[in-house]
Amino acid sequence: MLRASSARLNLTVATMSPKALAAEYAVRGPIAVRSGEIDRDLAKGSTKYNFKTTIKLNTGNPQNHEQKPFTFPHQVVSILENPALLKHPELFPADVVERAKFILKETGGVLGAYTATKGFPFARKSVASFIETRDNKAAGRALGAVDPENIFLTNGASQAATVLLTALIDGRNDGLMIPIPQYPLYTATLELLGGSAVPYYLDEKKGWAMSAADLEVAYGKAKDQGITTKAIVVINPGNPTGQVLDRAILQDIVDWAHKRGVLIIADEVYQENIYAPGKKFHSFREVVLTSKGDIPRNVQVASLQTTSKGMFGECGRRGGYMEMLNVPADAMAQVEKLCALHLSPNNCGQIMMDLMTRRPAPGDASYESFNAEFNGVYQSLKERAGLLVTELRKMPGIECQTIEGAMYAFPNLKLPPRFCEEAIKHNEAPDFLWCMRLLEEQGVVTVPGSGFRQVEGTHHVRLTILPPEHEMKDVTQRIAAFHSQVIAKYS
Repeated sequence: MLRASSARLNLTVATMSPKALAAEYAVRGPIAVRSGEIDRDLAKGSTKYNFKTTIKLNTGNPQNHEQKPFTFPHQVVSILENPALLKHPELFPADVVERAKFILKETGGVLGAYTATKGFPFARKSVASFIETRDNKAAGRALGAVDPENIFLTNGASQAATVLLTALIDGRNDGLMIPIPQYPLYTATLELLGGSAVPYYLDEKKGWAMSAADLEVAYGKAKDQGITTKAIVVINPGNPTGQVLDRAILQDIVDWAHKRGVLIIADEVYQENIYAPGKKFHSFREVVLTSKGDIPRNVQVASLQTTSKGMFGECGRRGGYMEMLNVPADAMAQVEKLCALHLSPNNCGQIMMDLMTRRPAPGDASYESFNAEFNGVYQSLKERAGLLVTELRKMPGIECQTIEGAMYAFPNLKLPPRFCEEAIKHNEAPDFLWCMRLLEEQGVVTVPGSGFRQVEGTHHVRLTILPPEHEMKDVTQRIAAFHSQVIAKYS
């Protein structure tokens, strides 16, 4: 029998997979971990900090910032979880009772069992109808039916992205084109799969715009290195940058993808969060299907959506979908096989996706109240987006582009050289040090731009716009107080 001291331990940093160690997810990285430690200190009554509470701006988690969930979907879900409530229909609007009965019939009244790998058929039909209606309206004409068999319900959009990359990436010679700044899910997953990131850079001075020429440059560099670019990720509206891409740019991307035979991974989870006047959301599906020549048949698109973001903010329910366009049936079967490794998406998330894509219609009992709640949340987010940018622009050494959509600001920090030198001495990125000190001195939890990648020599920070109006002033005052101290001390 081996002595305990001589037994090999295989789950240590020294013995773990290098791919796992290389994967980084800054949104929940060291600063978020430190904020948890501070929260525990404060809960114990600690008085060593300059603040009594932390304010978390690191994740897009709306209901954690006092955003009230919409009444209609929660009433339906309450009946589904406790069908005995149907004995008291007077407690609910008529359309809530009707929808709950429909879902109970479609599910057999069993919500605790596995479903098909792709999810409930009725929910996939709702998603298909939603996509079809959305794109027909944007195009001004019928673009054809969406086949529910092309819809995969998933545990949030993150699972869909992971499955796609698993299907595509087989080693370092396989590349994924990613916007820089990017959402770190993509680079972290690439590291786990052993693939290569092919960065294309958004132009901050032009409001985080991009062009097909930028894509071609990135594609060419990767090709010269022996990397085959298999897909391009486009996040629209942008995370962390908050831009909304014009339709002309989307068309350029489609034309380029057609030329190079590249799959478009359309991360469209913020499609309802558009605040800038004159900006509109156009899906890649719509752009492909309204293109000319061979493009409608040949350009492949995998579109991602979730109940976590957008207007619903049901992050914890982990509802999402992926729609496949122009993907052969045998390839989709392989994607389904990979989804089956997770058995099936969680049922509550699937139902929330059904409720998000098939909302109360005119004439329904809940229509007016649902719209009032929806419009109230939207208007509040729009006002907070404008307020945050206005206040950030008042701070010396901070530049911030307009938040056109999504839930984030990504301001540029003009940090003094001495501050940057101090960070380098500590083997830290300057914006990481800025964010960590902001947390420890003012209790504001943010994410350094280096966690999203950025143009070399620049420094950024990502902030959510989610704190309620009564808290936003406190947020900006804390940031301003901290940043003014940095400028004064290091300039």
